[in-house]
Amino acid sequence: MDWLKNILHSLPLESISDILGEIAIWWGQMVKDVPPADLPMYAYLGGAILVLVLWVLVARVLPKPLGGMSWMILFAVLLAPGTALGDPSELAPASISVVYGIMMKDYAGAIASMLPILVVLVAGLFVGFVWQLIRSAFASSLDKARSRSAEDTQATLQMTTGSYLPEGATVTEQPETNVSLKKESTLAKNPKNDMSNKQ
Repeated sequence: MDWLKNILHSLPLESISDILGEIAIWWGQMVKDVPPADLPMYAYLGGAILVLVLWVLVARVLPKPLGGMSWMILFAVLLAPGTALGDPSELAPASISVVYGIMMKDYAGAIASMLPILVVLVAGLFVGFVWQLIRSAFASSLDKARSRSAEDTQATLQMTTGSYLPEGATVTEQPETNVSLKKESTLAKNPKNDMSNKQ
């Protein structure tokens, strides 16, 4: 328990309370003209957006596919549209209907309320998959263009300086090879060939 007390004492509680107070004042100014009947929906949407923005920080720590998938699951659970329990003509988050169905042991209703969440999740994962394909294709083409540009720069530098060796290469001396420059005539050594050519 001492570690929890140490963490609480090390936190800058005064600055955190100041930030929370400024957020509360900003929120009060933003919703002061909102009718009281719409205030719960605005509060829910504001809270959901805040949770999703904060989850981006968590998703960056996770491995790439898991981070994006976890963010999409949270998005689908928080913002998939459903119908209100008392009035089916009003929009409400589908997750509330799922929780209500599970609590009332109406599993068929909970599964039916889960369908919008699954539709949003599948659509989001598909869009994310297509986005990753486009992004990876763009990144690979950009890498190829960069490597070609580096090769062209290297070739231009070699042509202008007259150095056709890559940078950092050292010239090593070739061992001397004994090459005989004497031309040996096979015709002079073989007189039979001379005779046969004359005949």
